[in-house]
Amino acid sequence: MSKKMQNWTVPLIAVFLGMIAGAVLMLIFGYNPIFAYNDLLYTSLFSSVKNIGEVLAQTGPLILIALGFAVSSKAGFFNVGLPGQALAGWFVAAWFALLHPDFPKPVSILATVLIALIAGGLIGSIPGILRAYLGTSEVIVTIMMNYIVLYLTQGLIGNFSKSIMRTTEATQKVSQSSSYQTDFLRNLTEGSHFNLGFFMALIAVVIIWFLMKKTKTGYEITAVGL
Repeated sequence: MSKKMQNWTVPLIAVFLGMIAGAVLMLIFGYNPIFAYNDLLYTSLFSSVKNIGEVLAQTGPLILIALGFAVSSKAGFFNVGLPGQALAGWFVAAWFALLHPDFPKPVSILATVLIALIAGGLIGSIPGILRAYLGTSEVIVTIMMNYIVLYLTQGLIGNFSKSIMRTTEATQKVSQSSSYQTDFLRNLTEGSHFNLGFFMALIAVVIIWFLMKKTKTGYEITAVGL
């Protein structure tokens, strides 16, 4: 099988096997997997424009997380810490947006993106540094970092300033100037949560592709993996 064909078939086989595993679990618990997958596909793709918008809203973060895994995998490392890295980015971005609700929308969006990138990168750098200088397993350390970030953010949320808390466990909503949602996208998808994050994820795909295929750094990452 050619390398190009393998790049297409391996992900498809992975999806197919995942669906089979899901079907087996549904059968064990007494559910019909054919009906379940039919409802899943129909609801997400054909039932309404709003549902399609909701699917695309969820797709953006998943694309970004997948890119994080793809780069580390290309270098031959298994990054299991993406949930923690993403959570750290989301946390500091939301915190910044809550503390600065009156910033202009372009400034707020750019600032939250950069802050989230830095926070996620710092969390990801810890297992990277430990691997590089102490030879620790990145799998074990990234798994542990997920829980460290989870409990740390939970503790910090519990000690937020009362002015940005709605309840003891939930913050106020971010202002419109800090939100990635726009009236145009909301109206286009009948009031869904579809937002600018999806387009940012597509831009990130192009950037990572260029990095890996057209730059010296990308060649070095691939060479390390090989």
